[in-house]
Amino acid sequence: MQKLFRAFLSAGRKRRGLTVGVALWLLRQVRDVEKDEAWRASDKLDSFDWKPDAITRRAYSVVEDDYLSCEHSLDVLESAIDDLEFAY
Repeated sequence: MQKLFRAFLSAGRKRRGLTVGVALWLLRQVRDVEKDEAWRASDKLDSFDWKPDAITRRAYSVVEDDYLSCEHSLDVLESAIDDLEFAY
């Protein structure tokens, strides 16, 4: 896979642009999935807030950690997408 992408990247500006376009599309797909996961975790945290007796602190922490992980991933993905768009 690496050799295939390297061949496209070294073939010329047009193919390099096509390869970067594919990479941007893939990054955007991953970003959308992370957004969905962050929304799910946020909704779950909100539901826990309404029923504080129904959940343990450990279970709440697990969901909260998932949410924070998604938020961090979103920040990194947004930065990578912006940088690639600027470069090409």
